[in-house]
Amino acid sequence: MQGSGRHTVGLIKDEDLLDVARLRGHWSTGENQQPATDFVDALRAWWTAENRVGWLARVDGYAVGMVNAAIFTRIAKPERTPQRWNYVANMWVDPDFRRRGIATDLMAYAVAWARAEGMVRIVLAPSPMSISLYESVGMRAAHDLMRLDLDPPI
Repeated sequence: MQGSGRHTVGLIKDEDLLDVARLRGHWSTGENQQPATDFVDALRAWWTAENRVGWLARVDGYAVGMVNAAIFTRIAKPERTPQRWNYVANMWVDPDFRRRGIATDLMAYAVAWARAEGMVRIVLAPSPMSISLYESVGMRAAHDLMRLDLDPPI
C-alpha cells in the first residue's frame, strides 16, 4: 500500500469488505456507522459474483475512500485475442477527507492496474462534480457510447 501524504491505497481484499460496506452506507445514508450484517452479506455476494477489482484508501488505518471496477471481456475476433475493458464505478471519499488527493490516488491506482493488466479502455459515468478529477488522470468525454435506461424491476 502506498499513497500521498498520510493516506495509503491498496487493493480491496475479502477482509476489507466490511470497510467497503461502511463506506457505501455512509455514501448512501450520510451516516458513518457500522453496517448491518445483512447489508455486508449482500455486498460480499455482489463483490464475489462479479468480476471486480477495487482499491481502498486509508488514513491512519481507517478506510476513507474507495473505487472499484468491473472487468468486461469483449468477444474474441479471429485476428486477435479478446480485449478487456474496465468500467470504473463507485468512486467515493468521505467528505471529511476530500481535497487531499485521495480520489486522484485511487484513480491513479485504477489506471496503473488497468495498464498493467493489458486493458484497452477504461470507461465510467461521471457525476458533474467528478469530471475534473477524471480529466486530471487523462480521461476525456466520449460520444461513442449509447445507453438505454430500463424501468426498474417490479
